[in-house]
Amino acid sequence: MVSSFTTWSFMLVVILISTIETRAFTNTNIKTINTKHRHRSNTNIALFVEPEIIAGAVVAAGGAILWLSGAEVRENKAKYAEWEAKELKYQEERRKLAYIEPRDVWKEEELTPYDGSDDTGPILLAVKGDVFNVWKGRNFYGKGAEYEIMSGRDATRFLAKNKLDEESDEERSVELNIGERANLEAWYWIIKNKYQYVGRLDAYDPKSTDLKNAKEGDAQQSQFPDGENPWDKF
Repeated sequence: MVSSFTTWSFMLVVILISTIETRAFTNTNIKTINTKHRHRSNTNIALFVEPEIIAGAVVAAGGAILWLSGAEVRENKAKYAEWEAKELKYQEERRKLAYIEPRDVWKEEELTPYDGSDDTGPILLAVKGDVFNVWKGRNFYGKGAEYEIMSGRDATRFLAKNKLDEESDEERSVELNIGERANLEAWYWIIKNKYQYVGRLDAYDPKSTDLKNAKEGDAQQSQFPDGENPWDKF
């Protein structure tokens, strides 16, 4: 690209110089100032080039150089515009394939078919009683992705505990402590502001996640599962 640009610039300058020389020659006043011999004379030739010719040549050369140097920029802009149009079309097709009709209420078992198994379909999960279509995060919630365990179900406790493992029946019987509920709030607002809301989860109990209903001592219990604070001995 640089070699091509240099070649074109050189050719342009040569053409412009040739034009100036031609114009200058036709407008030259030739004056003989000293003749010493009959058959031989020394002649000084003065070339008078019109100033507007020089100015025009400089402007033309500068404009041509700018035009040539901007050719790569224009080419890159055209390529980007083409890519952007294709990307927008692709995203619109994905959106249509992943669309699901919102409902007033979803039962948890109705979320199961939308667990990301379909590479192009919707992916549903529930957080704090709200159901979201998280298809835009397929690289997180799709099959084989890091958070696939949360898809097609109520993901509330996974998010609250920052865990990606199934809980035992005994673990599920323990209410969320105040720290876990606070953590859940942060996750809830991230998901709510990023993904499409499609309805409410049936049989959800707000008291199970509400910060106001966290029992006193829950935070301490999360730090010391056996309920005993070793520092109380001192």
